[in-house]
Amino acid sequence: MTSSHSNSDGALPPPLGITPNFKDPESIASRLIIASVVGPVITIPLCIVRFYTKRYILRNTGWDDYTIIASTLLALGYSILISIQTTNGLGNHMWDVPTHKFNAFMKIGGTGGPIFYHLSALLFKVSLCAFYLRFALSRSLRTAVHAVAVITVIYSLLAAFPFVWVCQPMSKYWNLSSPTGSCIDLDAFFLSIACINAATDLALLVLPLFIIKDLRLPARKKAGVAALLMTGSIVCVVSLIRLETVVHGMLTAATDVTWVLATNFTWLVVEMWLGIICTCLPTLYTFIRKRFGNQADKPTTGDQNIHWIEQDMILDSSVFATKPSSDSGAVKSNIQLREAAVIRPVASNSSLLTTHVRSGD
Repeated sequence: MTSSHSNSDGALPPPLGITPNFKDPESIASRLIIASVVGPVITIPLCIVRFYTKRYILRNTGWDDYTIIASTLLALGYSILISIQTTNGLGNHMWDVPTHKFNAFMKIGGTGGPIFYHLSALLFKVSLCAFYLRFALSRSLRTAVHAVAVITVIYSLLAAFPFVWVCQPMSKYWNLSSPTGSCIDLDAFFLSIACINAATDLALLVLPLFIIKDLRLPARKKAGVAALLMTGSIVCVVSLIRLETVVHGMLTAATDVTWVLATNFTWLVVEMWLGIICTCLPTLYTFIRKRFGNQADKPTTGDQNIHWIEQDMILDSSVFATKPSSDSGAVKSNIQLREAAVIRPVASNSSLLTTHVRSGD
């Protein structure tokens, strides 16, 4: 195949001295395939364990559990789509990608990709906010969690359907070479979305610190609660890494978009699946302890029962599901926290213990 023939068929003319290779091109697509396969293989069993634990062990299934299921299904759709995109040149140099495949890459990536990824991330973050609301006792903290959730909903919906509004006509979004139509500054748009995404992840990382700071627990147990609440926001680290790849990609994507975006999309896949995994870890611990733990370690009488149930407060977040009627200062907040921590063991007909939580409602 001659260079001139390749230039006419390739999505981009090759650099000087480079001959296009359509048969066996250099590629980093394997990274995407690995991330897209390993992610669901690890995550889906954890989601099944989470749902089983919440429904049949803790008997405390909430709508945050159903949003995680939906998030997982959307993440699976994104992984499949990304894998298909590798057949359209994703991970190859642009000059090694035939024009018709590049056009398919742009259209599929510009429509299906944002929908699957951003809606999956949206549901994961909203689920995490719902989880935090079970622990948030003060009105100011609940307001902060709601604010993060609202911001997440707004920017995620805008980012999930960019092809609807960022370019006119719509086809201009996946065919930037079209001589007609116009778009907003796409570099600024993608950078702003990445920044807001990282900012909300950071907020979700910090919020648990305010939840636990006033809990009347020993330092060791308080550290355990902090670790539990913050596991879902470990993904913040990946978001910051991806933000750096977006900034770097803005400088080089115009010259080799199919190659540069492969790295960004790899981190997208990792971020998406890691976020879902982190939300499932607390219930995984509960499942292991309840199913395989030493039953002898579970006392059955007196104050020891209260201590055992107090440990379960870390695992069963419904214990914290109180809604204070007002936020009139630190004194009242401390009273609410103290009331929420009062647990009374009550014997059932089957000699098991149930808990009752006093709240300020």
